[in-house]
Amino acid sequence: SVDATPVVALPPLFSCAVEAGEFLASLENPKSPLLSSLESISTTLFAVLKEDTSSSDWTNALNTTCDLMFKTSVLQEEYRSSYLDGSGPMPAKRAFDTLIRMGGDSKPYIVKACVSRISVAWLGPVSGEVGLSAIPYRDDIVRLLLFKEPKFEESASHQSVTEKPDALPEATHQSSVTRAFVMSFFSKLPAVGDLSNTVLVELVQYVIKRVLDLACLQPAKGKAFISGSDEYARITRSWQALCLLSRFVTEDIAQQVADKAFSALSNNLHGEIRYFMEVFLIQSTRIHPDVFGTRLIEDIQKPSLTLQQVSSLLIIGGNLTIGRYSCDFFRSSKDVRMKGFLVGALPWLSSTQGFSRAIAQLLCHSLIPQVVDVSVELDRDEGNQLKDESVLRSVYTFLEENSDMSRLRKKQEDFFQTYDVDSVTTLGGLLSIPVGDGEEANPEHKIDAIKECLAETYDEAHVEDAPVWKQMEDLLINADCNQALGEEENEGIEDEAQLVNFQRKILPIDALDLALRSISEQHLHNAAGKQKQKLVVCATLVDKVPNLAGLARTCEIFSASTLVMPNVQIRKQDDFKSISASADGWIDLEEVKEGDLLGWLHQKKSEGYSIVGLEQTASSKCLTRMKFSEKTVLLLGKEKEGIPIEFLSAVDQCIEIPQLGIIRSLNVHVSGAITVWEYTKQQLKGRKNKIGTR
Repeated sequence: SVDATPVVALPPLFSCAVEAGEFLASLENPKSPLLSSLESISTTLFAVLKEDTSSSDWTNALNTTCDLMFKTSVLQEEYRSSYLDGSGPMPAKRAFDTLIRMGGDSKPYIVKACVSRISVAWLGPVSGEVGLSAIPYRDDIVRLLLFKEPKFEESASHQSVTEKPDALPEATHQSSVTRAFVMSFFSKLPAVGDLSNTVLVELVQYVIKRVLDLACLQPAKGKAFISGSDEYARITRSWQALCLLSRFVTEDIAQQVADKAFSALSNNLHGEIRYFMEVFLIQSTRIHPDVFGTRLIEDIQKPSLTLQQVSSLLIIGGNLTIGRYSCDFFRSSKDVRMKGFLVGALPWLSSTQGFSRAIAQLLCHSLIPQVVDVSVELDRDEGNQLKDESVLRSVYTFLEENSDMSRLRKKQEDFFQTYDVDSVTTLGGLLSIPVGDGEEANPEHKIDAIKECLAETYDEAHVEDAPVWKQMEDLLINADCNQALGEEENEGIEDEAQLVNFQRKILPIDALDLALRSISEQHLHNAAGKQKQKLVVCATLVDKVPNLAGLARTCEIFSASTLVMPNVQIRKQDDFKSISASADGWIDLEEVKEGDLLGWLHQKKSEGYSIVGLEQTASSKCLTRMKFSEKTVLLLGKEKEGIPIEFLSAVDQCIEIPQLGIIRSLNVHVSGAITVWEYTKQQLKGRKNKIGTR
């Protein structure tokens, strides 16, 4: 028994067990009794590992255990003798499960050591059926494709466990090493025609269906997954895995996959996730145009599409009709399919959302010449009405000659040529995509690109319409840059003359003041030139995007110095942008996670701030009787639970809003807005009194 073995004798016991295991694994044609023996040996090995965790040789023992238990011959025998029969010992599977449990969420080095070896053994021998022995692990493989290594201190012990990283692309991020080994296994499987049907159906396509189900999970109504959250990571990694597995989608499952994937486009998702969805659908349509192409045409003609959904459909269709991956499917049947897609795209030329309208303009300008001869003069029937083809020519002429649309085309002439689908559906291509703040792939989505382009196009077309202070600010920035670059004096004469011309105009005093103020001081003032109040609104405990967006708008209107949020990436979500009305562009945002909130509150107290909690407690003071300090942090609670008790210890005073009705409480954004206004009113009154006493 290991429990009765002295500590000094554990290493020799471990070595003996390993030698016995190596001998058994080396025997030709091993039978199930030998698997039973290996299971007994593995029990001894793990008992030693758990008992002798402080040994300097522990990492070597872990690697040795993995090397022994995850041999190709052992996994093959397990599949033949135990898995197919539904009974019998499976020592490698048991060892795998044990190591995954030992690794858990806090010891990723154990998981990596395990997966790096077993993923090689899954492939099997060169002469055998590749991938067969991975079938018993298929549910584990689904989880591992989404696995994300947790962060841990660089000084943590045992981090030097060898996980054989040479097998992975050099650009593999540290949070993706484990899943990269599993992805590498799939990338090494042969093409569908050379893969056994058993492996294709029972392993690969089983994994595709399971991962697709996870990828299509809908966020809560009206919300998108918060960037950096566990849900966001799972959805992103699911679609990345599907991109890699797209080559295994056969006719047998194509319709099922197409229905789910196209339906998922209606979900409220970030552009980074939609990028991988679009890549997967473009590649799948190239492989199965009859199924995916037909569904694409059907969907684009639906009138009830969301703006995100139609933008993705336009991007996918553009790549497949006029772009880098144009295919014959849309050009056959006398262009009926091409026209069908055009019919669906045309109405979006009048979309209320700029980015979807711009994509439709780019697409229709290139698509119309594919279905009609645009060089022919407009043709009218006997009633002097334009014929169908002439209507298309008229639309094309407008798109061609309109100056704003011409500017847009020049900036985005390669819009439908930039997706490198062939690369992104490979292991190296997927893992080489830059990683963002949330440690997930952060590719540039075409909607983000088109939004920036629209802003530039608008600025170029309406430069004279910009607010005077904004034009002044641009000139000052240019002048500072010229000076920093050491340009000659006479090279700045034109800018100086322009500054004089601006000063001759009648300017709003606040706007002029903002324009002339040093760039380094501008963070102390808001967009209207007003000095920011020394009010920090802390919304770390608020998780609903509409409330955070409303608070951002309130903070900008009343010139609060900072809005503290649980995740500043929320500002990129469409629902946040629509409610905040661009307020996030004019206020300072700070990110503080709930786990860091208590320390942050104490830090603000040390800086002289008074911490005021908006919460109904036995000692809460009525808002109308509260006298706010100039330097105030307003702490808002969770939407239902309020402020947790552990944070109340850092609060100097709790306040509550008087109520005349029977409903228990106000919405957190409304409560915050009322309190911010009361603070603002007191500060304005205090300034007025100071002026009156001078």
